[in-house]
Amino acid sequence: MKSLRHSVAGKPGALAVLAAVALCTVAPGARADIATLPVSVPSVHEFAAGSGSFTLGGAARIVAPGPAASIATRFAADMNRAGRTITEGNGAPGPGDVVLRIDDSGPERPESFRIEIGAAITATARTAAGAVHATQTLLQWFSQSVTVPTGTVTDWPDYRERGMLLDLGRKFLTVDWIKQRIREMAYYRMNLLQLHLSDHYGFRLESRSHPEITSPEHYSRADIAEIVAYAGEYGIEVVPEIGFPGHMNAILAAHPDLILHPATTGPLDAVTDSVLSGSADGRIDLSNPRARPLIEDLLREYLPLFPGRYFHLGGDEYVSDYSRYPQLGGPELVAETFNWANDIVRSYGKTARIWNDGIPRDSRVPVDNSIIVDHWTAGNGLLPWIGTDGGPEELADRGYTLSNAAFTPTYWATGGYAAPLNSPPELLYAWDPGLFVNGTRLRPDQQSRLLGAKLCIWADDPTTMTEQQMIAPVLTRLPIMAQQLWSGTKNIEYGEFTSAVRTVGLPHD
Repeated sequence: MKSLRHSVAGKPGALAVLAAVALCTVAPGARADIATLPVSVPSVHEFAAGSGSFTLGGAARIVAPGPAASIATRFAADMNRAGRTITEGNGAPGPGDVVLRIDDSGPERPESFRIEIGAAITATARTAAGAVHATQTLLQWFSQSVTVPTGTVTDWPDYRERGMLLDLGRKFLTVDWIKQRIREMAYYRMNLLQLHLSDHYGFRLESRSHPEITSPEHYSRADIAEIVAYAGEYGIEVVPEIGFPGHMNAILAAHPDLILHPATTGPLDAVTDSVLSGSADGRIDLSNPRARPLIEDLLREYLPLFPGRYFHLGGDEYVSDYSRYPQLGGPELVAETFNWANDIVRSYGKTARIWNDGIPRDSRVPVDNSIIVDHWTAGNGLLPWIGTDGGPEELADRGYTLSNAAFTPTYWATGGYAAPLNSPPELLYAWDPGLFVNGTRLRPDQQSRLLGAKLCIWADDPTTMTEQQMIAPVLTRLPIMAQQLWSGTKNIEYGEFTSAVRTVGLPHD
């Protein structure tokens, strides 16, 4: 695998990666020091083997003092659904019991945990996130066998963010479907779910400030609270995205006077009709004095509904040729608008995020570098591998923190023009999260600015697949992304990895 990664590191983009995958074979061999453990996905970093084995008792208890108690309750329920009986208990643990602790004796790395396997098992973490990851690792083990070898596992994620994006703005997905994906994310030790809540075919949130924009298929406030709470139980942070100033078709359907029109001699009605029909992207005219009040109403309505650290402002695919839109006066208005929106987000104690092409080039006004940038494209055209984008290195030098959302291979679309470009799972496995879509990597001194990556599930054509048909392609890719971001694919053959995925199975409902 390392030879494959090195071979693509300096190439101009995805086409080179595809060629490398076609010509190279992944080096074989799982790490010998973890071979005696039941398999887990993602694989653990360190295991110091002991002698003997632990067997989950027939009347096993999980003992979890203080802050670990609620996580233990969820773990017991998960175990019982998997057919392994365990009850919550107090006092000293006995042979065959499990102890879960959250305290300062856990390993120091963020989200890390230690599992000491002896007559009893003691899982220790400094944070709730680490404790959740420990329980899901144990759940994977015990789903295979009630007996595990003694020793000590120490584990941690390589990347701070390990996520998935769901395109709900184009395709409404039921609450139960979303919760099941959350459950699977947690099973694979992922920690971030981005909900793309508005786009061509829908505005999916119940709105009290602007009820006219809410689509018939939408999420009530109770639905959002249910999703956020369920994700929180498994240590997954929900990031809402309400995109602007592009991809606003569903909002502009109720406000057609705010649609951005090019300087053209053609009829304005034709532009409006194409936006309202969804055949053209709905861009709001930022020069219209009513644009900002509408955006502000929505930000202030939804910022309090999501308790996480982030709010995604969109920003992608707005304007690349400002000469066609002289009313905007150039890219400075776009930069100023994002800075204005960022101030609103920060006033709620949160951090804003945008897609990288939302940062206009050649603007005399810089976009505030407190905004996190999801880097998905090298340019503004139909070929995201090619363009004049300054690239992740330049963005890092300008002080931005980045997430790698490379179109190839992190994107998967249900249909539409992007579907033929869907990367096969093998390409996602051959990639690594440090390789951006333009074929570059951050310098060693910039690595701390890379948060991680996410699997992006898009529904450009929402009619081509049902939500049930989407499950298999998602579940083929989700564990690969989890492995990439937690401990890397290293020298594990792809076939060996897919065998491990089948072995650990899925969490039981």
